[in-house]
Amino acid sequence: MDIGRAIVTDLELPGMPHLGSGITWEYQDRPVLATPNLKKGNVSVIDMESWKPVKHIETLGPGFFMRSHENTPYAWVDVFFGPNRDAVHVIDKRTLEIVKTLRPVPGKTAAHVEFTRDGKYALLSIWDPEGAVIVYDADTLKEVKRLSMNKPSGKYNVYNKTRYSAGTSH
Repeated sequence: MDIGRAIVTDLELPGMPHLGSGITWEYQDRPVLATPNLKKGNVSVIDMESWKPVKHIETLGPGFFMRSHENTPYAWVDVFFGPNRDAVHVIDKRTLEIVKTLRPVPGKTAAHVEFTRDGKYALLSIWDPEGAVIVYDADTLKEVKRLSMNKPSGKYNVYNKTRYSAGTSH
């Protein structure tokens, strides 16, 4: 799938965006790119036609990973750095508002959400030697299951990556 190319000299992105974790979706009938910030507590949402900011969403701290899926109205972003590293924000892609902040294991880094092939479940890593992959229902945002693991990290769904699923960085 060719999404086109544009040469943009300056983007209004504060701090240091993590474009390798940027995701895209349709917002008000326009394609947008959203990226967490490695140094500031925000997510930048950029209109991909004008290349101007739509919104900078304040978070509890700098983030590293942001993910979504075309079958969910939500984008998930971690707060990877700083004292709130145990928090994950869930942003409504229709309103660009944080609708929920999860703290699945207080004090332990919560990061790197991936989605199942159909987008029904979000898989969240707890990066700790006594960590887990926590499975959430992607619609209700309720925890479904915990799978104990030693500092899990990975691409839990290669299908979404190789099929360029909307909401997955590539």
